[in-house]
Amino acid sequence: MWNQWTRFFNKCFYRALASMLPPRAEPLPRDPRLILVLSTTGIGDSLFDSAAIKSLKLGYPNATIVVAAHHRRQSVAEHNPFVDIVLPLSKSPFSQRRLLKYFKNRQPDLVVALHVNEEAVPLGYLLNRRAFVGSLERCQDFSFLLSHPVRTEEEEHIVEATLKVAQAAQGANIDRGMVYQVREEEIKRLHEDYPQLRKPFLVFQTGGGRTLSWRNWPVESYIQLINWLNEHTDYQIILTGGQDNREAGGSIAKACPWVLNLVEKTTLEQTGALLKEAVMLLSTDTGVMHLGFAIGCPTLALLHYRSPARMYGPLDNRPGHQIIELQKPDWESSREAASSKNEMSHISVESVIREMKSMLKITGP
Repeated sequence: MWNQWTRFFNKCFYRALASMLPPRAEPLPRDPRLILVLSTTGIGDSLFDSAAIKSLKLGYPNATIVVAAHHRRQSVAEHNPFVDIVLPLSKSPFSQRRLLKYFKNRQPDLVVALHVNEEAVPLGYLLNRRAFVGSLERCQDFSFLLSHPVRTEEEEHIVEATLKVAQAAQGANIDRGMVYQVREEEIKRLHEDYPQLRKPFLVFQTGGGRTLSWRNWPVESYIQLINWLNEHTDYQIILTGGQDNREAGGSIAKACPWVLNLVEKTTLEQTGALLKEAVMLLSTDTGVMHLGFAIGCPTLALLHYRSPARMYGPLDNRPGHQIIELQKPDWESSREAASSKNEMSHISVESVIREMKSMLKITGP
């Protein structure tokens, strides 16, 4: 209730402020020296934004690109070579105040909102109401604060939608690949921290968060697949995941004690280093799946039809990515009806084995 009231009063306040000091769609600067990019949501969204940031840097090579990133996800921006400065941002008013203070003596010439939480949008308006570019759909109820709104709903793939915003801000036309560069010292440190790692290995992401658990593949299916791999191959299996995957990782490791269970044990940087070294990644629709796409780790993605490949899949299959997408059943009439069933169990272990045999070039039964 408190959050709803806070959101309501914020919206009323900025409506009133914008009526007195409206956003003004002036010509965008031709040679901006300082560009602020707002990218403040999850890992996957931050990776989607990485291509748009590259577009801005190549379009304005002389500009300093400052990215205000979610304080728990800022590592994505820190591994983007097209970013010059990363500022952590949270919902805390103190964090937002620090961001405004950072630009006290030098206003950004251009502000671009990509994937943002609503509370970040007023910051862009306060910092430059004459050159503030963003997606109408992403900025939601605060989109009235944009001086240069961009409609992105017709863009099907998420990366293409963020690129449209960057190109509306006069960024360069580029390839659509996401950007995340693993550092050599991170790979070295990974092997120092986990000497039990042995090559070749496969990474299995054990699911995403609980909120969207309908996207997860069943634990029993992972166990069947790992048993098959143990019988037919010499690959080491590495389990990854966060706090929400503790139970799944523990259950898999109990049934398959030869796996290396790193659920809850690796940072995002360590997971990136794992993927750089891995033969392949198996994942459902998670931030780690998109990290695999960005790094170029051959990824077998198991996707629900409500997070389809046309929107969330790889834009470049050259590293060897493959997709198994759950087909939409005829009976579905609503999202709620579908989410009440463990539909991902309909992606059979046999179909995953077939794809893995192809990707890993395994012959025989």
